[in-house]
Formats: sequence, C-alpha cells, structure tokens
Amino acid sequence: MTTSVHFPRVLYLLALLAAYLLLRPNPVTIFMAGSFACLSLPLYRRLVRRACRLRRRFLRHPAGLTRRLLLKMARQMPLFGYTGFLLLVILIPVATLVLLVSPQVAGGLARLRELQEHNFQLPPEWVKHFQSLEEKLSHYPGLESAYNEFFQNIDSTLSDGMGILLNRSFDVLGGTMNALWSLVLFVILTVIFVTYARRIAQVASRLTQIPPAMLRRFVGAIRRALRGIMLGILLVAVAQGVLCGIGFSVAGINQPAFWGLLATVVAPIPFVGTALVWVPLCLSLWFSGNPMAAAGLALWGSLAVAGVDNVLRPLFLRQGINAPFFVLIIAILCGLTSFGAVGLIVGPILLAFALQALEEARMLYEKQA
Repeated sequence: MTTSVHFPRVLYLLALLAAYLLLRPNPVTIFMAGSFACLSLPLYRRLVRRACRLRRRFLRHPAGLTRRLLLKMARQMPLFGYTGFLLLVILIPVATLVLLVSPQVAGGLARLRELQEHNFQLPPEWVKHFQSLEEKLSHYPGLESAYNEFFQNIDSTLSDGMGILLNRSFDVLGGTMNALWSLVLFVILTVIFVTYARRIAQVASRLTQIPPAMLRRFVGAIRRALRGIMLGILLVAVAQGVLCGIGFSVAGINQPAFWGLLATVVAPIPFVGTALVWVPLCLSLWFSGNPMAAAGLALWGSLAVAGVDNVLRPLFLRQGINAPFFVLIIAILCGLTSFGAVGLIVGPILLAFALQALEEARMLYEKQA
C-alpha cells in the first residue's frame, strides 16, 4: 500500500485542527504561553544539561535504591525546576499586588466609580476656578474667545482619557475566576510547549517545509523581540508605575499604590502613557489648594517618569528588534488597534517576523546569484 507524500501533512493539519477546536476560546492565553515558552526555553535547556551531568555522576554510585531515587530525581529535575520558576514568576507579582495595592483598591475603585457616575465631568472646585478665570478674561474679548474654544472640549477629553483608564483598570482587577483559569491554563500550556519544543519544531518544519536551520533563525528573532518587549515595555512600565507611586505618595495623593498600579497599566500606551494618571492628579492638587505639590508632581512626571520612557524604552526595544524606533511605535499602535491589549506584544513580534523573512529571502537570493 502506497501513500501520498502529502498524507502526513494532512494528519498534522488534522491534529492542529483538533487542538484549535479544543483551545479556541483562549487565544490570548495560548499566545502568551507560547511567547513565554519561547523566551524561557534556554533556561529549560540549561536545566536539562544540568540534569544530564547529575545523571552521569549518579551512575557512578553503587547500584541500589539510593541510585534509583537519585536518577529519578535527576530525570524530573528540569520539569519541576522550570515549573517552580514559572510559578515564582506569577506568584511574586501577585503577592506584591495583594500586600501593597489591595488595601487601597477599595478607595481607588470607589473614586473611579464616582467619576464614572458623573460621566467624568470636571470636579466642582475645577469648575469654580475656571469660572473665576473666565470672569477675569471677560475684559479681553480675544483671549476670552480663545479660552472658551479651548475649554469647550476639556470635559470630553478628560472623559475619554479617564474612560480608557477605568476600562483598563477594571480589566486588570476584575474577573477573578476567569483570571485564575487563565493562569492555570497558561502554566500548563507553557510547560507543554517547553518540554515538547523539539517535537513542535520538527512538526512545524515538516508541515511548512522550512529547513530546520531557517526555522531556528526565525525562533531566535522572535525570542530577541520578546526579550526587547519584556525589557522595553513590561519592565519600563513597572518602573514608571513605581516612580509614579513614589511621586503620588510624596505629593499626598490618597491610595498612591493604587494609582501607581493604574499608571503601570496605561504606561505602555504610546505618546500618553502614565500622563493619563498623573496629569489629572496634578490638576486635582492644584485646584484643591496645593500648588506646590501639583508643580512638584508635574515636574516628577515630566522629568523622571517620562525620562524613563524616553530613554530606556527605545534602548531596550531596538536591542530586540533591529528597526527604527518610529517603526516600532507604528507596530505597537497597529497591534493595539488590531488585537487589543495583547497587541503590545503581537505587533513587535509580527514586525520581527517580517524583518527576519526579508533577511531570509535576501540570503536565498544571494545564494542563487
């Protein structure tokens, strides 16, 4: 009995279809698990090499129960070691949030809900200040018209900005059971992807007919992009959130850790980022009779917080993806538009994939020439 050369591909596609139907409700979790597995695969392979050295050492021991237990421990060490590392990566940030932020969540969310109930309109003290300023400008018709034209849109601008802030914060802080299930699935899929990485690469090479060496170069490009994203987007966002929290605490803002968390959430948004949080808080301090605190917080946000974003983000991203920074920003914006929040990662990864594909095509043309 002879079979077509395409029949194995059909079987692979059927297996992929079955996996797709099973995991279809969780595309973001699957993508994040695959991304983290790609990023942390070198760690797992180092654990495997370490376990192989231990097994060779244990084989020198006298035969018996002790040697069997040691060999079994060496075989399981990479799996348990990597799983422990993965759990620490998840539990340490969660524990930090629970200990530092959770006591302030109730007050912060109450303030956000109050703003939402009032349709994010300007606070009364702000309105009084603007009315008094408008009375002073009434003697100067030119300035008064420019003033009215500018502030006609301030309510809608703050409404849009605070709406983004509220939605992003509730997305992060809500849905406990869904978040718990997503974390469990993330851990399981990440461990599967890492432990079966060689077989997955083999199947991908057979299915796409991409040579293994070329496939490894694609994986390397994606891994470098993920490293740049982790440092340039996630780590910088955390650093900005911490700096914002410090500034809020010094300025006397209530629930500084909560507002710092929200600053971390919105920090990856290009161009505005943490300004969605600290600018309204500066205005609140100013109109509540604390001009020095407002000015200090504005300087802190403009110099320290924004400086971290302007210096470190381009540096880290360009280390992972060899492209001009404005191209990276376009990739992030397009990713956000097309895929939502996960587009912060999808956009740069697709850009890195496209650049590597162009490089592979160039190399093939040079070989054929």
